[in-house]
Amino acid sequence: MDFMAKSVTSNPKSKIVVVGAGPAGASLAIRLAKVDFDVCLIERERFPRHKLCGEFISPECFRHFRDLGVFGEMLAAGGERIAETIFYAPEGKSVSVPSRWFNGDADGALSLSRAAMDFQLLEKAKAIGVEVLDETSVVGVLFEKERVCGVKIRTNVGEIKEISADILADATGRARILGKMISRQNAKTPDKRFSDSGKIQNPKSKIQNQLVGFKAHLKNVNLPKGACEIYFFDGGYGGLSYVENDLANFCFLIKAEAVKKFNSDARQIIEQLIFQNKRAAATLKNAEVVHDWLAVAVDGFGRKDLNPATNLFAVGDAGAFIDPFTGSGMLMALESAEILANAIIENPSADAIAEKYKLEHARKFQKRLFVCSLMRRAAFVPAFSRLLIAALNLGELPRKILARATRPAYSAEIKR
Repeated sequence: MDFMAKSVTSNPKSKIVVVGAGPAGASLAIRLAKVDFDVCLIERERFPRHKLCGEFISPECFRHFRDLGVFGEMLAAGGERIAETIFYAPEGKSVSVPSRWFNGDADGALSLSRAAMDFQLLEKAKAIGVEVLDETSVVGVLFEKERVCGVKIRTNVGEIKEISADILADATGRARILGKMISRQNAKTPDKRFSDSGKIQNPKSKIQNQLVGFKAHLKNVNLPKGACEIYFFDGGYGGLSYVENDLANFCFLIKAEAVKKFNSDARQIIEQLIFQNKRAAATLKNAEVVHDWLAVAVDGFGRKDLNPATNLFAVGDAGAFIDPFTGSGMLMALESAEILANAIIENPSADAIAEKYKLEHARKFQKRLFVCSLMRRAAFVPAFSRLLIAALNLGELPRKILARATRPAYSAEIKR
């Protein structure tokens, strides 16, 4: 395969391999398949499946769902419409951000499980001709002339195969499987602390970034319908909202030292630490877990390497991870997939794709990521969160400005 002589996009049947079928990977595959690229989507799990996520879909995502042809399916999946997000300081003081401030959608945001949302996207990908290989793990990256030219996979029956590609996308989320494989291959020093899924191999081992995320669905929560609540506590924060079937998703991010202190026991963390937030104690005191807790190490925020090797691009959380309390993680996944899809469609070579993708990614997300890095200080320090909530309660305009700073550019005037 002569990559130097071949124009990637002059042939609309160029082979694109996308690894990871979450919102970034599946939406990228759909966008490319719609314009006749030959797309293979590889996923290590079998859908539907639970995924650690805040499961908050901001109103700006709806435009992407319409473009992808799944908007009706998402609304019909049974999720909860979210009219406002309420942030609670430990002593109970709160500040509210209405969902209509984001794009004016009268019905607000949507809270839907990743099991339901990802399944709808994957089914759409299959329906428009994407080749989907589920229950398939990527076990190696193939090179030719220092350019990535494919992946080595292991099927669900243990077969090892090779798949060639003109362009590859790492959509494996925070795990960044392909990027890490290349880093390990270059450094010859494997990082054994993470599995391919990004799950903690040993939760008591040292975690470089000192943060761990937990998530479970709960029943019997004391939460009003139509609300997403965020609770700040010493060393972290958590979010609670209803999804489908009258269950609520509770997802929290916490310093690893607390995880070690409570022996990775989510129940102890909630009762002895998170319940220091009065509102959290009131809403969760009767809650019952309906499936096992999921836990994952979070290896940093902000932008990552978008182009780890020639022909390989990182998309979604693999390319940039934004703080969950912003409620814009799902949106960034869909936006980055759109940016990369357009770069692939419009440019004739991998180098041109890389240049365009990096430029547009920075233009779209750099400011948002910077603002969130400042807000993170308040999220993890109760004293700062108290001051921030008190300051934002002085009026609506500061709240609107701060809320909009974590979203895409908004052409309309901020509605009062």
